[in-house]
Amino acid sequence: MMDIISINKKQNNGSSIKRVHSMTTQNISKYTKKLINIDNKINVHDYFLHERPFTNIKIIFNQQIIWCDKALLSAASPIFRELFIKNHKDESILFNDIDLNDFLLMLEFIYPIFNPEINEKNISCLINLSYRFQYDMLKHACQIYVMKYLSTIRRVFNNTHNSEEEGDCFVSNNNGKNEHNKQHVLIEFHNRTCVDAFHIIINLCRWLKTYYYNDNMLPTHTIISVLQQISVDYLEQALTTVDINDEIKAYIYKERAQYLEQIYHIKHIE
Repeated sequence: MMDIISINKKQNNGSSIKRVHSMTTQNISKYTKKLINIDNKINVHDYFLHERPFTNIKIIFNQQIIWCDKALLSAASPIFRELFIKNHKDESILFNDIDLNDFLLMLEFIYPIFNPEINEKNISCLINLSYRFQYDMLKHACQIYVMKYLSTIRRVFNNTHNSEEEGDCFVSNNNGKNEHNKQHVLIEFHNRTCVDAFHIIINLCRWLKTYYYNDNMLPTHTIISVLQQISVDYLEQALTTVDINDEIKAYIYKERAQYLEQIYHIKHIE
């Protein structure tokens, strides 16, 4: 099937110039297909673990080396820009506190050759790295994802009734964990799907940990609006798993206490 691009440009004398460019995918060579990624998705690990033309900096993660381009990293991150300015001898950069796979996820957003997406699996590490390296484009993209995700939550409740009788669809996502809990805290989404809240709470705590210390109040308040509805037992387990410090714990429990007070007053007014 032929794709046709037509460009018309009118001149002052009333005549027009028409240029037509046509191309079929059958005419593209196998090498070109591979180069422009028509048939094959580029393997991120292979791309960065091997030295390529014009790569000019080595970054080491626990003895694993990747090859990157200073210009692209500097354009995305002022942190990288400062590192490269100070690194006059073009020495390798060492990051032993960052997981290589997480860093490669961020690189996919920096390099235009890739077509990445934010999802539930990578959002937590992308939020963290976007703030660490002050990568503003990724910070904004992650915040949009977080806000849209939280907007899909309809309510939080304890599983003290038979959900199926009310037409709810319960989906367990704890893989058998936390079965010792007599009551499950459930999160219901607007599509009427209900899931065990534990792993969602863990993710929310991870996000809060980053947003709180960067004074980003919009996602912070939205995350708290969910956490304040969670039972103390579930919160304690999640906060311990994520290693939340006492300052953020105090903030969460203060907001939760105020929420419960509002619920109490509303019930008594009614």
